[in-house]
Amino acid sequence: MGQIEKEVKILNVDVNKIKNVLKNAGVEPKGKYIQDIYTFDLPLLEQLYINYVDKLIIEKDSRPIIKMISEIRPCFDTKDLMLIESIIGTRDLLDYIKNLENNFGLLKSEKLISLMKKTNENFSKWIRLRQTGKQTTVTIKKIVNSKGQYELDAVDELEFEVPNVEIGKEFLEDLGYFFARHQIKMRIAYDYKNTEIVIDKWPRIAPYVEIEGPSKEEIDEAIIMLGYKVENAIIINTDDVYKEVGIDIYSDEYKDLSFDDKEMEFVKKCME
Repeated sequence: MGQIEKEVKILNVDVNKIKNVLKNAGVEPKGKYIQDIYTFDLPLLEQLYINYVDKLIIEKDSRPIIKMISEIRPCFDTKDLMLIESIIGTRDLLDYIKNLENNFGLLKSEKLISLMKKTNENFSKWIRLRQTGKQTTVTIKKIVNSKGQYELDAVDELEFEVPNVEIGKEFLEDLGYFFARHQIKMRIAYDYKNTEIVIDKWPRIAPYVEIEGPSKEEIDEAIIMLGYKVENAIIINTDDVYKEVGIDIYSDEYKDLSFDDKEMEFVKKCME
């Protein structure tokens, strides 16, 4: 079972100030890490949709397409549902797919394929292989939102450990996923009551604090404890933090995103 992350960020923080606040509150770091992160991208929705529809028609195997539609269905708005109904006679794609007597050739409509392409804007799913100290994990992350905004409850995460990076890479490549990019970052992690507070420093952007917890109320309490107002915390993913400074980390230029010498010196001081 995956779990839903509830998390916010406070950008452009003073690392030493945050460390001192936590120390004065009696909270010591549970870990200081340099993390190596390898991202493996999944195919675009329209590519998966075409493959899964073919599998449904040829092999009568509805499992892949049912799982896909179940995941992306919250992204469909009223106009999308009306489009679906105009093609297959019902707004519920799942019900239509589950009835093996239906004409699945209709699912190959160019309009439905275009709908899947549009849905990419509000749906994102990727695989992360991350090494933190001696621990290596594979994480499948999914953002689903009908408004196309990064909301507090928008990230679904499934994570498990693997022995090491090499085995993790081989495992993912055997499943048909291939390396997309490598990133490095600093993380100093704390546990505060039921929340996790981390100080992150990525290459080329200012440090930020990320707070994750089981409820908004507990996250807000941690924000205030750190000396900030609740409105200082925002809901944003790291990709968009980079976009705010004009960096597209998905471009070939940033396929390997690492610290330069000056940043590494700063990171070492932060981790002392």
